[in-house]
Amino acid sequence: MTRTAVKSGKAAREEALAQLGAAFKGTMAAIRRLRGRETHRHGELSFAQYQLLFGLAGDSELSTSKLATAADLAPATVTQMLDGLVAMGLVGRTRSERDRRVVTCALTDHGREVVTERRADWERRWRQTLSEFSTDEIATAALVIGRLRTMYDELDGDNAR
Repeated sequence: MTRTAVKSGKAAREEALAQLGAAFKGTMAAIRRLRGRETHRHGELSFAQYQLLFGLAGDSELSTSKLATAADLAPATVTQMLDGLVAMGLVGRTRSERDRRVVTCALTDHGREVVTERRADWERRWRQTLSEFSTDEIATAALVIGRLRTMYDELDGDNAR
């Protein structure tokens, strides 16, 4: 390989890394905007509320603190959001019989229907957005995103020290 080819290969890699970084930052910003945006129409759920509902869909019941962890939200925020979800008939709350200080949450039948509908819509959008990519490209993207997650988890661990 000539020196020119090596330089152009390095330049191409640096450009690709910069593009990946910009795309990743842009995606994270879009998620933050989506999570921070409140709905303005009565009865319409926010992205963060859907995250809570999806968190409950996998388990029969979760405590408020476990649900907050699963949805990556503060417990106080979750408590406030749950008030609205309970009022809409999507979630029910129950005091634990073993420890009366613990409140568990579960989807109602109506909540389960809403999650099923939203998940189908999300799945359709997900598949449509990624339809032009090959299986190998998607597998590579999963590896890259997984590696980035590991890097951020390690940074979080460094900050805990």
